[in-house]
Amino acid sequence: MKTSARSLSVVAALVLAAFVSGCASAPGAAPTHQPSTPDGQSSKISPEDAPRAAWLDASSFVIATRGDGCAPEISDLVTGEQRIEVTLTAPAEGACADSETSSTIHGTYLGVPAGLDSSKPLTIAVTQHGGEASLIELPGLPQGEIAPADRTPPQLPAAAWIGEGVLAVLTWGSSTCVPESGAVEGSVLTLDEPKDGVCTMDLVPRITFVDAPDVAPDAALTLAGYTGEDGEPIVLALVPRAER
Repeated sequence: MKTSARSLSVVAALVLAAFVSGCASAPGAAPTHQPSTPDGQSSKISPEDAPRAAWLDASSFVIATRGDGCAPEISDLVTGEQRIEVTLTAPAEGACADSETSSTIHGTYLGVPAGLDSSKPLTIAVTQHGGEASLIELPGLPQGEIAPADRTPPQLPAAAWIGEGVLAVLTWGSSTCVPESGAVEGSVLTLDEPKDGVCTMDLVPRITFVDAPDVAPDAALTLAGYTGEDGEPIVLALVPRAER
């Protein structure tokens, strides 16, 4: 896809997609399952702080975690039979600006690793800052499929319900110019794109959480400022929230 604001390199995105889609796996070594709740929410900690997850499409999903102003990084990823173990760690010291915010919600994008089937339930074990793993259960997608080994997820915008009246919106763009918020008016979704500063010429997946309490669950939203290869505005079909 393209945006009118900037021209971006595809190389960095391919490197990132290769990491999140093809990390080392442990065939046949699915860890023991522990009790967990549906609705894309962990049962290990309080509901308001628990990690959440949502499918973005048949080939990718997002994990939402709560923390300080620094977005976590993936330090380890292991796959088993319909199970993914993700370890998130704080970035290196000085890698992000100091922040006094302790309740920022961060989105971590992952491509479905090869061999996993997005049409079937998926267990995600999320470990943060060396703590105990929180379990998330995602139901399968009706349009899901087994992820092939030779394909990276499409670099296209997407949107999914990740909480009550909250959307997780995926866009691709500069890692230093990430939309921090957005709003829906009518059938148009507008992201708050940074207006100042220098944007690096890389292309990475970016997750923005948008409050949308008045939007119908099955709505189609036009993503303002984004057009497809045909020059037409991009319309997002919202991925339903995980069923209770």
